Amino acid sequence: MKKENKKTTKTTKTTKSSKQASEKKITFFGVLRDTVMVLINLAVVLLLLLSAKLPILSPEQLTIAAYPNYLLLFFAVLNIFFFLYWLFRLRYWAVMSLLAFVICFQEQKDWFPLHVDQEDVSLSKKEYKLLTYNTMQFSSMKPHSAQSPNKVLKYLQDSQADIICLQEASCHTSSKYLQNEDVLRAMSAYPYQRVLPGKKVLNMWVFSKYPIIKCERIPFESFANASYYCDIKIDGKIIRVINNHLESNKLNQADKTIYKDIIDKPDKESISHVATHLNGKLAPAAVLRAKQAEAVARVIEESPYPVIVCGDLNDIPNSYTYRKMSKGLEDAWVNNANGLGITYHEHFFLFRIDYILHSPSIKTYQTQVDKVSHSDHYPLWTYFQL
Repeated sequence: MKKENKKTTKTTKTTKSSKQASEKKITFFGVLRDTVMVLINLAVVLLLLLSAKLPILSPEQLTIAAYPNYLLLFFAVLNIFFFLYWLFRLRYWAVMSLLAFVICFQEQKDWFPLHVDQEDVSLSKKEYKLLTYNTMQFSSMKPHSAQSPNKVLKYLQDSQADIICLQEASCHTSSKYLQNEDVLRAMSAYPYQRVLPGKKVLNMWVFSKYPIIKCERIPFESFANASYYCDIKIDGKIIRVINNHLESNKLNQADKTIYKDIIDKPDKESISHVATHLNGKLAPAAVLRAKQAEAVARVIEESPYPVIVCGDLNDIPNSYTYRKMSKGLEDAWVNNANGLGITYHEHFFLFRIDYILHSPSIKTYQTQVDKVSHSDHYPLWTYFQL
C-alpha cells in the first residue's frame, strides 16, 4: 500500500514538472511573439507618423520629404490591423496604434474621407456647378462635328456646369484636327470664354455663364505649366477662381513601362535602377511644384474675394503642394465624398491629383468624379452656394 502511494506521489510530481515545463515553454514563445509584434507595430507607427507629417517640409529643404506620403494609406491600414489585433487580445498596446491614428487623422481623412450621413443643403439659396478637367488635349485633338463629336467637347456640352476650368486643352492649327474655332463654337452656351496660354502647348481654358471681369496669370517658374485667376461676378457677388496646372512629373511611356515591369518582376538590381531613374524626374518636379504652390498660396491669401482653387496640381493629398494650397481652405472632395477619389488613371498610376478647394464662406456639395475615359484624367465637379 505504501509502495503504491509512493508511486502515485512520484507520478503526480512528474506530471506537475511536465506541466510547469510546458507552461514555461508556452510563456517563452508567447513573450517572444508579443515582443516581435510590438517592435513591428512600433515601426509601423513611426513610419505612419513620418509619411503623414514629413510633407510639412518643402522638397526644396529636403527632397526625400516628397516621397513617404505615397505610402501613407499602406501604413494606415497596417496600423488599424495592429489596433484590432491588440484590442482582440485585450492588450494595452492597442493604445499605441490608437494614438497614431488620432495624430494622423486629418492626413488619413485627406486621403480617404468617409461620410455616413451627408449634411442637408439649403435649397433656398441658388446653386451653381463648377467643373475642372484635364482633357489630354481634348482627347488628342480629335475633330468635332455634329455627326462625329469630340468626346470631351460633347461631355462638356452635356455637363450643365456654370463654370468650366480646363487644363491641357490645346488645339491644332490644321483643319484635320480640333482647332480653337471648333472649341469656341461648341461652347457657345458660355458667353464668357478665356484661353489661358501655358508654355509650349499646355493651354488652359475657362468657360463661364457669368461675367469674367478680370483674368491674370500668376507668375512662377515652370517648364510648361501655368496658373491663372479669374474674377467672376455671379449674381452681384465676385469670386476668384484659380485654374491650375502645376508642374508634371513628366513621366513618359517608357518610364511607365519600366515601373510596370518592376511591379510584375521585382528584383534588387532593377528596383535600384528604377528608383534612381524616377528620382531624377520626380525630385526636380517636386521642387518646382513647391515654388509654384507657394506663389499660388500668396494669391489666395491676398485675394479680396472668396476663392475656388481648382485644377491639376500633379500632386497627391497631404503633399507639400496640397498642404500649402489648401491652407485656410476646404477640400470639396473631403467634405462631401467617400473614398480615394482617383482622378488620374494611367496603368498602375492611380491617384487623386485634381482638386476643388474653396473658401469656408462657399458651401460645396454632391462633389463627384465622372469616370469617363476620354482622357488620362477623370473630370471632377461640385455644386456650390455663395
